[in-house]
Amino acid sequence: MSFYGLEIARTGIFVNRKGLEVTSHNVANASTPGYTRQVLNVKSNPPSSKVGFYSPKFQVGMGADVQSLQQIRDMFLDMQYRNEYSRQGEYEIKADNLNFIEAIFNEPSDTGLSAVIDQFFSSLQELSKNPESLTVRALVRQRASALTDAIHKMYKQLEDLQSELNDQVYDKILEINSIAFQIADLNQQIFILELRGEKANDLRDQRNLLVDKLSKIVDTTAYEDKDGRFIVQIAGGETLVNHFTVYELETDKSKIMRKSGFDSNGLPTQFDTDDPRSQQNLYDVPGLFVVMWKDTGQVLNIKSGELKGLLDMRDGVGGLDEDSQAGVDVPNKNSFTGIPYYLNRLNEFAQKLIEKFNELHTQGWSLNGQNRGIYFFEPPVGQTFFYARYIKVSDAIMNDLNNIATTYDVNNLPGGNDLVVDMLKLRNDTSIFKEGKFEDFLKSLISNLGVDSQGAKNFAENQKVMVTQLDNRRQAVSGVSIDEEMTNLIKYQHGFQASARMINAFDEMLDVIVNRLGLVGR
Repeated sequence: MSFYGLEIARTGIFVNRKGLEVTSHNVANASTPGYTRQVLNVKSNPPSSKVGFYSPKFQVGMGADVQSLQQIRDMFLDMQYRNEYSRQGEYEIKADNLNFIEAIFNEPSDTGLSAVIDQFFSSLQELSKNPESLTVRALVRQRASALTDAIHKMYKQLEDLQSELNDQVYDKILEINSIAFQIADLNQQIFILELRGEKANDLRDQRNLLVDKLSKIVDTTAYEDKDGRFIVQIAGGETLVNHFTVYELETDKSKIMRKSGFDSNGLPTQFDTDDPRSQQNLYDVPGLFVVMWKDTGQVLNIKSGELKGLLDMRDGVGGLDEDSQAGVDVPNKNSFTGIPYYLNRLNEFAQKLIEKFNELHTQGWSLNGQNRGIYFFEPPVGQTFFYARYIKVSDAIMNDLNNIATTYDVNNLPGGNDLVVDMLKLRNDTSIFKEGKFEDFLKSLISNLGVDSQGAKNFAENQKVMVTQLDNRRQAVSGVSIDEEMTNLIKYQHGFQASARMINAFDEMLDVIVNRLGLVGR
């Protein structure tokens, strides 16, 4: 009899005790976000290679030993999840902001632009019936002022939204850099621990959770090379983290050239590369940021994620022609229908409104027959591209109701209405826009906005369902099942108890040999 059996039982106690610890750890973290189920890999110890009294054919193994503590994780599911999560983040941003733009236009409603312009034309209809009435003239002035105020309000809200999105772009870059440094710090901790032969599974969980978070912000891939270095790439394969090294992002004012200096017709006359307003497109608010790599200055080419959604909404010019902005180039070539598109369309609407009404009104006479050539709407001075921002009823009309012209012929005063009749005809003039008349333009704009908004919302909802399904599949592989862990608990508990019983049995056998063998006959 030897101590061989005791050693085998001892390994059984150690393995089952370790199994109980792992099971306990899994159960404790069953609800921990990002936690990956761990399993104990056990191997059988081979028989001793030493030659002893017994023939090798009678030898048995030396029990069991813990080979590794393994995380159960499917890298392919991780990759799928992050790709779809990135698209979900992009379209959630787009759906939210397009929905907000719908609220800005507020169509159809009693306070939307369509209703306001309808009220304006209705007041002109009343003026055509009673051109000399100051009460009706006051109504026309009030309705015209309400129309310009509505255009101002919408334009300002769109500019404010663009500024807010710009701030969010800056915040996202700070968040990306912060996550990158956290990942690099975890890489160092994991590398040092595992270099000593330990397994840093819980630190790996923290790192994977950060990569998941990063993937919603920007398209992300992550992998570990053969030397154990963990690498994170974003924006189609550009390295953000390489083991312990972080390549930071930064935001800088746009360096894209824009045209400045305007002639009497409002056309650009020169280029200015140091424009302090730093615009990507003509109608952009001042100081928009460009996202670039800090060390190289190269602009980031983002494929998906919340940052992509923010940039598309902030910079997207839609399907505009390159010359649609009065000869000004569209440098970023972002074809998504974002805020610059709607700013441009509002400017186009205001431009036609000013030009068409002023073309007629400047040919008419004031009620007192003393003034001619008066603007109905005051055109912007200098930078005439910004019609919607600066449109207003002319000062001459605001200061004197008599300056609203109703006739081309001074001899027809005070009851002449031929000019007002021509202004009313503008309501049904289908040659003003490619979409048709004023109402047609607004209907087309709102209809397209509704289609884009609903499309983004549907895509975001579909992505959410897909991401949920992929996460459920990941949890089926990596998540903790309480039922399964309870089964393991019973298995390891009984294994521990059985190994302890084996030690007791061998102890009793040794006691017989040492203390009782050979006592008979003394």
